[in-house]
Amino acid sequence: MAEDRTDITPRLGRSTAQALTLPVRWPGSLAPRGTDWGAWIDRNIAREVEQRRLFPWMAVAFGAGIALFFAAEGRPALWAPMAGLVFCGAGAALARRNLQAMAALLALSAVFAGFAAAVMRTRSVDAPVLARTTITPITGFIESIEDRLEGARLVLRLVEMKSLPERDMPRLIRVSVRNAKGLAPGQYIAATARLLPPPRPAWPGGYDFARDSYFREVGAVGSLVGQIAHPASPPQSWRLWVAAQVDAARNALTQRIASAIGGSAGAVSAALVTGKRGLIDEDTNDVLRGAGIYHIVTSRPVCRDADGG
Repeated sequence: MAEDRTDITPRLGRSTAQALTLPVRWPGSLAPRGTDWGAWIDRNIAREVEQRRLFPWMAVAFGAGIALFFAAEGRPALWAPMAGLVFCGAGAALARRNLQAMAALLALSAVFAGFAAAVMRTRSVDAPVLARTTITPITGFIESIEDRLEGARLVLRLVEMKSLPERDMPRLIRVSVRNAKGLAPGQYIAATARLLPPPRPAWPGGYDFARDSYFREVGAVGSLVGQIAHPASPPQSWRLWVAAQVDAARNALTQRIASAIGGSAGAVSAALVTGKRGLIDEDTNDVLRGAGIYHIVTSRPVCRDADGG
């Protein structure tokens, strides 16, 4: 396919233009006027098949379906994308002799699958979110603990919140404590908590802590105040037991790596292995942010004031 070069001489001068030799593709060079679009698409699909690059486009289409879900208004129904997935999948099977049609139908199937997956994921994590700041007694199981330089951060699976009926009670809350001595994943505790709704973005287009918390089933953030009691525990689900055992193993490995290496290097090494970044001091965090590599130790931005910690 011929490549066109732009004439940039009037703007940059002839000597500069001679030095710039990178070609610029105009949209028309991809498919000139009068192109047989069917044949053009067939050639490109055949080239992708020949170079074994066609299947990865399914992931792109799947992601496009998820993006469409977040762009949709209201609460999309599940039956519509599932029906589209079934019809397009069946059509792709019937059109397998026509490469162009099969590829298009498979791409549409992936789009519908991504949309349906987003709907199912949203419904699976749907749980009440705290509406206003409150101080209330709570009871619940410790699902995970993240040690920090000062205290720890807990994720609690609530059993009771006295200020709210059960139907309005968040499923999980994330709270900070100043002294985590004697606390372990899986324990049943009672305490007084100062809770607030997960914060919204601080600026348009900024990091949405509330959305991130929603998909983690966290309906409130805050801190525990006063003494922590250990009342008699109700029956514990096997899911919670498994989550507690996994988190305990991660914490033990984090402490072992951090103590073996020592200092900031040990904290960063532990975070790379286990994902527990609470031992990294703020100066090291600032260095990592400044170097543009903070994403290596975290999959999401840190909201420093989200839970009072």
